[in-house]
Amino acid sequence: MKNKVLVSAKEEGILKTLISNNIYFSNYTIKDNKVIFIINYEDLELLSKLANIKVIKYYGLVGGRAICGIKKFLKKHYILLTSFILSYLIIIILSNVIFKVEIVTNNQVLKDNITYYLNYYGIVKYKFVKSNKYIENVKEKILLENKDTIEWISINREGVKYVVNVTPRVISNRVSIDKPSNIVSKKDALIKYLVVTGGSSVKEVNDVVKKGEVIISGDVVKFDKVVGTTRSKGKVFGEVWYTVNISIPFKHVIYEKTGETINHIYLDIFGHKFTLVGHYITNNSINEVSVLVDKPYLFFKLMKESKELYNYKEVNLNSESAFKEALERADKSISNKLDTNEYIIERKVLKKDVFSSKIDIELFYRVYENIGEEKEITLESE
Repeated sequence: MKNKVLVSAKEEGILKTLISNNIYFSNYTIKDNKVIFIINYEDLELLSKLANIKVIKYYGLVGGRAICGIKKFLKKHYILLTSFILSYLIIIILSNVIFKVEIVTNNQVLKDNITYYLNYYGIVKYKFVKSNKYIENVKEKILLENKDTIEWISINREGVKYVVNVTPRVISNRVSIDKPSNIVSKKDALIKYLVVTGGSSVKEVNDVVKKGEVIISGDVVKFDKVVGTTRSKGKVFGEVWYTVNISIPFKHVIYEKTGETINHIYLDIFGHKFTLVGHYITNNSINEVSVLVDKPYLFFKLMKESKELYNYKEVNLNSESAFKEALERADKSISNKLDTNEYIIERKVLKKDVFSSKIDIELFYRVYENIGEEKEITLESE
């Protein structure tokens, strides 16, 4: 016999119960006011609810007795098991929370800069551990945005803290004070200001220069003959020209960050989600899902879903307001490139096309910029 169970019960009413509930039985015998019979294992749970029965023996059911024993144990020790599971989950969760971020560098300015980027990308204490892929992306972004000041950066997890090692970039393209050099133009421009404190000028104010053309030379000339070289020094500002094309739709959506982030932490058990902290957000959010715990010996994964909240605002512009926004965007695209003492001299609208759904404009800019760049004199440049 396979998957059978030998049970006993009081004689009164048991036969009626079996027949009325379509429970198949066999070997029905009566002994000492009790009946003994065999039923299919799959009917055991139903009959246990309908009558007071006792399991005597299992037939061909591997682990059958163990299953019933486990069920009884779980029912009896439910609170203990729940406490154990919760404690285990709390330990797992806390082991995946960062409690310290240590930046290793002696350069305080660089340290403050790295702190800003780590805060921006959410690598801060009391936050969950980020995935390796996310950390690599952050490192690449920091290096890309600080390629002039950072040579190398590593972000390593050590227990419940991140250790960030930073190597500042040693600027090697600057000309040594002992090396001869020229000052050349960085861009096509019209020279507007020229002061020479080393070397000799080969251009004058109001001269037009091409990119790479020498403005202040390091050649030492005597009697129309180059007798040596020196380091050129000076300041050169010029008028530089830009053309900017901007297109603004009359109807578009603006996405504004609310500054709020909602975290949803859940267990992923064979593809099914069981929420531990937080809840789902379906609208006005951008999702980032990361794995907090995924071990081969565990039957579940601990997941975190972060949702950064946005306000979506639909904007309807007329041609006048769209034109104004286009000018502001164009001005900003130029101003963002400028340093101290650099400014926009003039802006002209070259073309303005108004369509049914958008406006296109073409702008011309005259910009006052530092155009001088020191270049070392080498054999190739002589």
